[in-house]
Amino acid sequence: MKQADQIIELLQDTSFPQVVLLDGAWGSGKTHFIKHYLRARIEKHFNQKVYFFSLYGISSIDDFRDKIISLSLTDKEEASVFAKYFSKAIDGAALNLGERGIGAVLSGAAGAYKYKLYGELDDCVLILDDLERVADEKLIKNILGESLNLAESKDIKVLIVANEDKLNCKSDIEKVFADKYKFSFTHEEVVSILKAQNENLNDQLANELLLNITSINSKNIRVLKRAVSKFSRIQKEVSKVDNVVLDQALSRILGDVVRICCAKFEYSFSKEKIIDAINTRLTRQMNKSEGESKNEYKKLDEIFSGSFYGSNEKLISYCCDGIYKFDNIKVELNLPIRRTLLDAMKYPWVQNQLSESEFQEGVLLLEKFISSENDVDIYEWFSICDTYLYMLINKVIDSTKYTEESLLILCDCVDVGRFKNATAEDEFNYRFRISFNNGEISKKFYLKKAELDLLKTEDKNSKFSQDFLLSWANVQDNVYQNMMHTPIFNNLSVETIDAALRSWSNGDVFHFTRFIMERYRFSNIEEFFEPELEALKNISSMVDNLRKELGVGLKVASLADLHSTLLEAHSRMVKHISMKQGAAS
Repeated sequence: MKQADQIIELLQDTSFPQVVLLDGAWGSGKTHFIKHYLRARIEKHFNQKVYFFSLYGISSIDDFRDKIISLSLTDKEEASVFAKYFSKAIDGAALNLGERGIGAVLSGAAGAYKYKLYGELDDCVLILDDLERVADEKLIKNILGESLNLAESKDIKVLIVANEDKLNCKSDIEKVFADKYKFSFTHEEVVSILKAQNENLNDQLANELLLNITSINSKNIRVLKRAVSKFSRIQKEVSKVDNVVLDQALSRILGDVVRICCAKFEYSFSKEKIIDAINTRLTRQMNKSEGESKNEYKKLDEIFSGSFYGSNEKLISYCCDGIYKFDNIKVELNLPIRRTLLDAMKYPWVQNQLSESEFQEGVLLLEKFISSENDVDIYEWFSICDTYLYMLINKVIDSTKYTEESLLILCDCVDVGRFKNATAEDEFNYRFRISFNNGEISKKFYLKKAELDLLKTEDKNSKFSQDFLLSWANVQDNVYQNMMHTPIFNNLSVETIDAALRSWSNGDVFHFTRFIMERYRFSNIEEFFEPELEALKNISSMVDNLRKELGVGLKVASLADLHSTLLEAHSRMVKHISMKQGAAS
């Protein structure tokens, strides 16, 4: 590896004492690099013995020296010599001073021999790992001083491994080190290391891993090892699912797991924060007034941008807490399943696994779906058109049924009556997961989707108006659960609301008024209800006239509160909108 060559070059520079800092962040692979690449290269190049150990747990400078001595003793096989000296010290202490003096004499005698060995230490390379994990800053300075002394007075080269950002003794660092080497693996080297350690990472998954860690710029080997380990558990379970499109499923899951583990273990975000960031991303992007609060989500949005469409709390909990709680992994991870030949034709990589006869049959199924299927999902229809157009453009097929031009014309002219109304889950998927190969298909989808939405809105408003006329109790649950912050009065005529208030019971009017008072209570109502601005003015005027017409009664008292609330909400919206327009100009 080029890193080893560069470090050797620094160590062989004799113009300064050969003390070099190998600097790298936690998890960057420094220790792995030393054990598997650097140590052997240094021994071969300098023809010197390398002593490598962690400074974690070292409690004093004597402890530091003892560690070096113990390594050199093991190497030189002088332990037996030390044992003989040790034995003589015990005998001498016992004869001369009795048992009470043994400890002091033993300590002095053993210490003298140890430091005789330490003084003779020469012609070697010391690699000292984890300097930042030494608890006492004074001890860190002593170790640095001792390392410099060894390098100056003997033929000893010292390579100290640390995360410099975690060290406070900056002036000592500048004095001691002749050179610093900022260590990191490339993304390709990280993947190569992980692939060598995990037999479940085949070439295709290794490529996917490289794409993901490059995208989020993660090279933390410790975190990524954890991610790959967690992925391997899921990989085994997914591989057991019947008819799963395995390549697609594993590709997506690997990306998700890597991103979750990166957020949790590399950047220390809590599980709750990760879920919150994913679930609120779209709202935050749309609500520009919360620009300042977006900063706290900046890194999470970078990690999950383009990857997550909604939080899968079981997957996030598994990655963060290690608790595997999947009951039906096929459903809970929304695995792509090849149920029919038509499903297979939607994915180019699955097409390539079909026999020629299956593929030709699949082309006919695509053509039939495009030309004649009704009551289908609008995204599925345009997606199949997109797949078919891709095959035409890339000469996968030479069709007599459609040309590029005729297919695009069909997308322009298709009757939206062919498409079924989308469920709430469909709408969620449209918002986050839409992906087309062809830009023209994408534009035409959105135009037709808007047309379908308008038709659906008209139908929905018609149904809601009818229910609203009957009684407030008839629509109350729906409004509270689904429309608390959604404009509705811009889609209800003043005449409809007037007729409802006249026919409703006193209780309906009372509870409707309470709802209105709660609905417009918060400050930034214009961000949600600006489309209702003109409607509120007209409705409040109508309510005031109705109140005067009725004269007295329980309903009149509720109407008075309703009128004042609507009028105040309208005034506040006008004021806030005017202030924003003034600030913008």
